[in-house]
Amino acid sequence: MSGDTEHSRRAFLRRAGIGAAGAAVGAGAVGAGVAYDQRTQDERYGFTPLPERREPGFDHVVVLMFENRSFDHVFGRLYADADLRDGVSFEGLQHGTHSNTAPDGTVVPAHVYEGSTDTVMSQPDPDPGEFLPHVNTQWYGVVDPPENARPDQHGYAAPYNAPASTDAPTMSGFVHDYVVNYRLERGREPSVDEYSRVMGGFSPEMLPVFSTLARSFAVYDHWHCAVPSQTFCNRSFFHASTSHGYVTNGMGDGPGKWLAASSVPTLFNRLEDAGRSWRVYYDADQVVSLTGFLHAPSIERYWKSNFRSMEQFHADAAAGTLPDYAFVEPRMVFDHNDMHPPQNRPKVVDDPGEEPFDSAMSDVRAAEALLAEVYGAVRDGRSTTGSNAVNTALVVTFDEHGGIYDHVPPPGAVPPSGSPEPGEMGFTFDRLGGRVPAFVVSAYTEAGTVVNEPMHHAAVVHTLTQQHGLEPLTHRDAGATGIQNALNRRVPRQPQLWPDVAKPFVPKNPEHRRAAPSERGRRRPLSAPGRGLLGLLLAKYEPGAPVPETFGDAYDVLTKHGMGLFGDRD
Repeated sequence: MSGDTEHSRRAFLRRAGIGAAGAAVGAGAVGAGVAYDQRTQDERYGFTPLPERREPGFDHVVVLMFENRSFDHVFGRLYADADLRDGVSFEGLQHGTHSNTAPDGTVVPAHVYEGSTDTVMSQPDPDPGEFLPHVNTQWYGVVDPPENARPDQHGYAAPYNAPASTDAPTMSGFVHDYVVNYRLERGREPSVDEYSRVMGGFSPEMLPVFSTLARSFAVYDHWHCAVPSQTFCNRSFFHASTSHGYVTNGMGDGPGKWLAASSVPTLFNRLEDAGRSWRVYYDADQVVSLTGFLHAPSIERYWKSNFRSMEQFHADAAAGTLPDYAFVEPRMVFDHNDMHPPQNRPKVVDDPGEEPFDSAMSDVRAAEALLAEVYGAVRDGRSTTGSNAVNTALVVTFDEHGGIYDHVPPPGAVPPSGSPEPGEMGFTFDRLGGRVPAFVVSAYTEAGTVVNEPMHHAAVVHTLTQQHGLEPLTHRDAGATGIQNALNRRVPRQPQLWPDVAKPFVPKNPEHRRAAPSERGRRRPLSAPGRGLLGLLLAKYEPGAPVPETFGDAYDVLTKHGMGLFGDRD
């Protein structure tokens, strides 16, 4: 490259605002920029830029939602102070002392996982507790009544480990609750090293795809999930701004309660009624969609028309035919890449020195690979008349914190009805759940952006109903903040100048892809989301049947009941 050309390239980057230091932004903040001459750019840089929008923004939104990780666990070390421009703040673990005290008095600091790569990538093992009584202990350090410390013997009783006042979470009970849950998972007391896992997390180098994209676009450091509890509740809130008063996946009336819930408006219904396009993309090996089942009373009639496989997602992104709204589900059953920590089940032990449990394999590298794949599809969109990299925003987040340590207390929340009303376990939906990793990829977002504004899972509903002039779903999303606060450029950063990320090597999962399993494979245990999804399938088509716990049982149930329920390819 000649000196003149390199000088011109740098001048173009300065005019376009590319490569500048990041900034904390608030709602609607937009930085300055200067338009460029397209012919000049074609000649100097070897590519034709995608057309700009009339205003910074997006015409298409893609959401990829993973499972059960807290902000500190994934992004707590994303930035050090030296990496931030003056005036930019980041609520990570770089300041102060962050620790919890175990029931035996041991102080456990927040730390980066150590050990072999395969071991680190499966942490925390086993899975922490995640529904309301567990989260109450994590938030407040309380077990009330004391019998709740042995739920395997006594069940859970009111007040479900909540203190008299829930106004001031101390975030001090993660280790205490992990000890309780470890007994449930492993049937014994954990060692210090074992119960310390819940305080562990990843360095940016350990998760290069997540950390590269979060640093290269806009990371949210105060995005909380909707409910201090489980997957179904938070995924329901994400698209319906309510969980129908439920705070557990399947306790009480079992998973069938979700199928019997009221047919409330969802984001999908609002978009459909307004003539806007939407699709849910799921992995074809999974056969059925969790989103489809969770909202079945409202959207079952769209199972064939609006649900498609990931192969179709890639085809749509390449052809410029992505819908106005796309929701991407990771795999949750076979070879799961949803990032959910491993779950355990008892097994027959032949060797006296062997642990009496079998573990569903969990590897965060599989989620890294999926994220790289989805990001690559969005980045490679080159249509000049349909969806492309410039007019599409990719939102990446997690359903809930999954019981893993985070130091930021959750704020209060507006209940869906507008006023506190007791639901399951007496919860009144006036406080949010844990802080979760979240970032936005957009051509109109400056690298290094940190959004400090409080956010929660109603952000996407609010964004799309506001953008398309639709009615809110509930009081929760009516007062939410949308993702427009991630936009701070007037001139888009062309996708050729976005960062490259590579799919990591992921060791083969014994729970291999959907196929008739070997005898050994049949005995491998499912992770919690896989069991939950199949519990919904059975609640609808074979009530009373035992929920599969193994890969073999899952294969049988999906083959018997799941085939052909949802659309696959156009």
